[in-house]
Amino acid sequence: MVAKHLLVGLMLSQQATGILRQEFMRERHVKSVLRSEPAKYQEMWYPEQTLDHFNADDKRTFKQRYFENFDHFQPGGPIFINIGGEGPLDDKDVSGYLSNALFAQQTQGATVALEHRFYGKTQPFDSLATEHLPYLTSRQALHDLAQFQKWFTAHRSLNSSKFFCMGGSYPGSLAAWYRLEFPELTAGCWASSAPVQAQEIWPGFGEMVWQAVATDSAGAVDYSVSTKLYAGYEQVAGLIQDATVESFKDIEQVFNVCPGTLVSQQDKDSLESTISTAVGTVMQYNNTKEPKLSAVRDIVIKAKTPLEAALEVSKFLGLNETPGSPSNCTDNSIASLYQLLGDTSLPADGSGNAGRTWTWQTCSEFGYFQTATSVFGKPTMFTRGASSRAMWQQVCGDVFGIPSAAVSARIADTNAYYGAKDPKDIRRVFFTNGALDAWSLLSVTKYPSNDREVYAEVAPLGSHCVGLYSPRPGEVPGATSIRTKAFELFQRWSRLASAEESTLELLV
Repeated sequence: MVAKHLLVGLMLSQQATGILRQEFMRERHVKSVLRSEPAKYQEMWYPEQTLDHFNADDKRTFKQRYFENFDHFQPGGPIFINIGGEGPLDDKDVSGYLSNALFAQQTQGATVALEHRFYGKTQPFDSLATEHLPYLTSRQALHDLAQFQKWFTAHRSLNSSKFFCMGGSYPGSLAAWYRLEFPELTAGCWASSAPVQAQEIWPGFGEMVWQAVATDSAGAVDYSVSTKLYAGYEQVAGLIQDATVESFKDIEQVFNVCPGTLVSQQDKDSLESTISTAVGTVMQYNNTKEPKLSAVRDIVIKAKTPLEAALEVSKFLGLNETPGSPSNCTDNSIASLYQLLGDTSLPADGSGNAGRTWTWQTCSEFGYFQTATSVFGKPTMFTRGASSRAMWQQVCGDVFGIPSAAVSARIADTNAYYGAKDPKDIRRVFFTNGALDAWSLLSVTKYPSNDREVYAEVAPLGSHCVGLYSPRPGEVPGATSIRTKAFELFQRWSRLASAEESTLELLV
C-alpha cells in the first residue's frame, strides 16, 4: 500500500525527513527493508564515542556507526559530513541519493555520514529504558560529531582537508548548531528545512497542509479544494465522535477497525487525528516521494461530495488497512500508541525504535506538537481530535515521566540556548526551505544582510529538504537553484577559510 511505501522511504532516508506521528504509528508493521543489491559502502564503526560529554568522571563509551565514500578523493580534497538524525543510516547516505556524494565527486573530495546516538545500530545501551534516555540530547549529539570528526581526521590523515557539514530537517538544525558550538571544525554548513525554533503547541503544520492542498503543481491556488476536503474530514470526525450504534458500525466498516480498539474518547480522538493529518505526509514529501499532492487534489476535485472526498483520500493513503495485522484491520487506539512508545526493546535488525526515541526528544527539547488549534483567519486541515493532549503532553508524562510544566520549560530552554530563528553570531550557514513545507515556519527563511556569510533561500512550490537530494527528473526549479547555491557557497567558504589560515600563518 501507499502508506507502507511512505514508511519504507522514511526508514531508508531518515536524515532528510522529519518524523510524523502518523508514520511511526505504522512502524511496527514494517519489520525490514529489502535491498535489491548488496551495499556498496559497508558500515564502519567509531569504537570509543563518549557517553556523557558533560561529565568528565563518566568514562563510559559506545560504538557509533558511520559510512564513508572516498571514491573520488584526492589528498587535500574537502570532506562533506552528512549529519545523521532521527532514524537509521545506511550506505545510501553516502552513495549519491543526496547531494553530499555529488559535491564530493565534483571537488575530488569525500563524504562521511555519522549515525545519531540512540538511532539505528548506534545504541549506547542494550535497551531504550527511560533511565538511559537523558543521554539522548541534541547537545550530546553535537559533541559526538565533534569528537568523531577529530578522530576521523587523524584516522584518515585529513589534516589538509576542509570540512563542511549538511543535513535536512532535524539534522539541518544540527548543522546550524554545529556552526554555533564548534565553528572552528568546519568551513561552513548547509541547514536544509531546519526547524531551529522549538515550539510546544504548533498549529502551523495543519495550516500549511491546507495551503499545500489548495495549490496545484503550477502554483495556482484554489481554496475550494482544501475547503471541500476539510469539510469531509469534519463529517468523518462527527461520525467518529457520534455515540450512536449506526455511526460506530459505519466507521468500523469503512476503516476496517480492529475489534475493541475504538472504545474510549482517546481512541476516537486518535482515529480522527490519524485520518485528518494523513495528508500531511504527502505535503511533506511532495517533491521527492510518492504519492504527490496532485493525486490527492484530483481525488478531491472529482468527488461528488466532501464526505466522499475525505473517504476516498483516506482509502488512497491506505488508512483502511494495515498490512501485517489480523485481517489487515486498523488499530489507531491510544493503547497501540502507548504500546509503541513504551516499547524499550531494540529490534534485532538494527533499525532501532525511532518512534520512542524521537518522541523523547520532542518531549525533552523541541515540542513540535502538531495540533488543530488555530487562530481566526488561519484555516487548518486538522480536525479537533489532533489537539488531544493524550497524543502530546500526556504522552510525555505517562511514558517518560516528564510533567507538562517541565515540557514547556525544556522547550523554552532549547530556544534560549540555541537562539531559535536568530542564533547569535552564527557564521557561514546556508538556510534553505520549501515554500510549501510546514517545517519552514519554524526555520530561517529570511536573514538580513550581514558580514557573517549567513544566507537564506526558499524554493517556490518546494517541499521538505528541497534541493538536498541529488538532481532528479521533474524537480521544481528551486531545487536546482538551492543545490547550486550550496555548492557555490561551499567553494567560497573554502577560499575564505584558506585566506584566514594564510593570515594566521603570517601573524605567527
